Amino acid sequence: MRIIKILRQASCMTALIMVLAACSAPAQPATPTPTQVPPTPFPTFAFVEPTKPVTFAGADDEAAAPNETLALDPTKVARGLGRYQALNCGNCHGENGAGSDGAPSLLGFALTEDDFITFMRSGGDLGAPHQYSTDRLSNSGSRNLYQYLASLAQSG
Repeated sequence: MRIIKILRQASCMTALIMVLAACSAPAQPATPTPTQVPPTPFPTFAFVEPTKPVTFAGADDEAAAPNETLALDPTKVARGLGRYQALNCGNCHGENGAGSDGAPSLLGFALTEDDFITFMRSGGDLGAPHQYSTDRLSNSGSRNLYQYLASLAQSG
């Protein structure tokens, strides 16, 4: 019994010593670590010139279209015909691009390749019916379609 009493006193003394040691330690202020907050990005905007409407050379125009000097690749022209058919361009512009149902003929097609691709991405003034994203008309598909339309313009 005496041993139990001694052990109780010893455990109480140990606990008391620990409490006193914790209380007697001088309190040191915690130094905050500086945190780096990334700056808030401000949106920047750049003016993008609107896409110009498609111009078609009329039958009476004597001006040479830029496509007349374009070297046509027969493989790209054939692939472009496939794109023309897959996108159902013939429903409005006719099977051979001669125009129908009020849609203009593509035989006087006179855009540069870059202007044509920009037009097909944005739809220009014609809007959604002529707007194709890259999942529907890839960049290479756009170039092939351009070659096909250029071949129509050169043969027409």
